[in-house]
Amino acid sequence: MDTENNKSAGRHALRTFLVIVAIFLVYAFAVEATEINLEILQTPSRQTQLIGVLRFLADPNLTDPDILDFVLGKEEGPLRLSQITLDTLDLIVETIFMALVATAIGTILAVPVSFTAARNLMQDINSPLAAIMLGVTLLPVGGGLGLWVSRWLVNGSAQLSQTAVIGIGLFGGTAVLMALVSRLGPNVLEDETPSTGDIAFTLARLLVLILLGIFALATLAHLGKTAGEWLEVELNALAFPLLFFEFNLGFLGNFLAVVSDLITLALPGVTALLAGTVALILGSRYGQEAVLRLTGIPARAVTGVFTALGAAVLAFGAGSMLNWLYQFDNPADWTTVPALIGGGVFGVLSLLLAPKRPFAVGNLIYTLSRTILNTLRSIEPLIMAIVFVVWVSLGPFAGVMALTLHTIAALGKLFSEQIEGVSEGPIEAINATGANRLQMVVFGVVPQIVPPYIAYTLYRWDINVRMSTIIGFVGGGGVGFLLSQSIKLLRYREASVMMLSIAIVVSVLDYISSRVRARII
Repeated sequence: MDTENNKSAGRHALRTFLVIVAIFLVYAFAVEATEINLEILQTPSRQTQLIGVLRFLADPNLTDPDILDFVLGKEEGPLRLSQITLDTLDLIVETIFMALVATAIGTILAVPVSFTAARNLMQDINSPLAAIMLGVTLLPVGGGLGLWVSRWLVNGSAQLSQTAVIGIGLFGGTAVLMALVSRLGPNVLEDETPSTGDIAFTLARLLVLILLGIFALATLAHLGKTAGEWLEVELNALAFPLLFFEFNLGFLGNFLAVVSDLITLALPGVTALLAGTVALILGSRYGQEAVLRLTGIPARAVTGVFTALGAAVLAFGAGSMLNWLYQFDNPADWTTVPALIGGGVFGVLSLLLAPKRPFAVGNLIYTLSRTILNTLRSIEPLIMAIVFVVWVSLGPFAGVMALTLHTIAALGKLFSEQIEGVSEGPIEAINATGANRLQMVVFGVVPQIVPPYIAYTLYRWDINVRMSTIIGFVGGGGVGFLLSQSIKLLRYREASVMMLSIAIVVSVLDYISSRVRARII
């Protein structure tokens, strides 16, 4: 026994020694790779340059004349803020609101993504192969139909509402028509045993209300843009001095115009996304019902047909994306041919599987969501800003888009991990009452995640403010653009003003967010 203990202790000591040697070798190579040279620190000329830079940074050019010379009596005259300080104040406000807009939009989009990236919510979602493939087949059909209809309605609204008076009348008439349609026919929610005709009529009525709602929203957006442009011109004429700036309320009109433009631009895409999602859900539901009701050869045949269609859609979609990216000489070789071959092969192979066998589609969605989030998080906002600068030109808009995309990725991961860490007790209690998945999420998960979601959002705003100063180096707007110019021109006193303003803003935001988090959590 003593011999075995001695051998075990010897192996443990040997492993510890080898680990220490490995750590030593890693750090030794790290010193070589990072080119650390302590002799440079002792070079007199470099020390002199460093002292000069530190002295410049310690004496920011805040006022004109310089505040220190003014106090010592070396210069006379009225003490006022320097031009670089005024420019910094203007751009630091822009930086703060760049971060605010990016955080708000990114948070809104990150919330639904976080639910698909939470393992505990997705791991129990299983479905037969026929249901999955029918949903995949109907997804582009529903999305394409929704995109075409919404674009037709948006364009029709733009053509009809050429003037404000006609637009107002059109919006009012559509609202009245929606109210009348909503009152037609029976209410299946009040009828315990509705007939098939009543259900069909209710669905048709709902479809008409959705189309009228899209048309009304598009008309309202056109009216909002017209009103916003008019307000911007009128309110800009009412400028008045405020502190060191000239202030006017024209930004309210610009905000209204931008929001209206955003609605007009996003309405077709959002409608297509919702229509595609509905088609996916309906396809999965009816595909599953078809397989569960059938047995034997009919069930296998249905699975084979749906699988062939779904595989063809996936192959054609992947080929179309590659063709868009690389512009092949023969696009059919990458779209139509793989769709036919893939659909046929997978359709035949699906006949060998049990039709009712459940597949973990939830884990697939979880893996795809996490992969997309990890890929986006691995790309720095600085690189994203370069791409968006090419798209929308120099300015804060490019910075907002870069920060928004990175915020979605970062908060999506943090939010999903918060969902994975919720207490299982309330979820089990709600499931025990027979609640469906949506009710379980609304009443069992959401109450537990609201406080940390708010805390993470505030913390992300703090991060985005600091990131805004960096993406300005590549033309993404904010104070970073001016800071990079000052550093390149060796104007360290001007750079010190901006660094000081950034430090103050970050400290104030950290204090505010900490107080808010203390009240929420």
